[in-house]
Amino acid sequence: MAHVRKQIRDRVAEKIKSDVSLVKRNVFTTRVHPLNDTNLPAISVYTGSETSERMNAGVTDIIRELTLDVDIYVRETSKFDDDVDAIAVQVEESLAGDFTINGLAKFSVLQSTEIQFDGEADQILGIAKLTYSIRYVTAIGDVETAK
Repeated sequence: MAHVRKQIRDRVAEKIKSDVSLVKRNVFTTRVHPLNDTNLPAISVYTGSETSERMNAGVTDIIRELTLDVDIYVRETSKFDDDVDAIAVQVEESLAGDFTINGLAKFSVLQSTEIQFDGEADQILGIAKLTYSIRYVTAIGDVETAK
C-alpha cells in the first residue's frame, strides 16, 4: 500500500483521466513533465502542503488538511481562456461527483483557481491552477489507511 496522500493523488488523476475528454488522457501525477505539441492539452495532479493535528486528547487519529493542485496546460492561442475554462468545467464537475475521493477523504472542495501565461518555455502555455483542499483522517501509526 501507499500513503493515503498518494492514494488520493492517484485516485484524482484516475478520475480525471476517465472523465475529462478534452485532455485525451494526458494526465500526469507529477508537477515535472515535459510538455510539447503531442501531449497538449494536459493536466498535472500533485500534492502540495499538508497540515495535521490530533483529533482529540487521548485519540490516536490525525485529521489532515491536504492541498492538491490540478494544473491545466493548453497552447497559448487567442482563445486560450476559453480552452482553459472548458477543461476546468470537466475537471470541476468530475471531482465534485466524487468529493470523498472514493472514501479516502471526508471531503474535498475547490479552494481557488489561478490562470496565467508561461512564456519561459519554447512554447507559450496558458495554465490554470485549480487548488483543492482535502480533509482526511488516519491513525497516528497507520498512514496507509484512511479512516
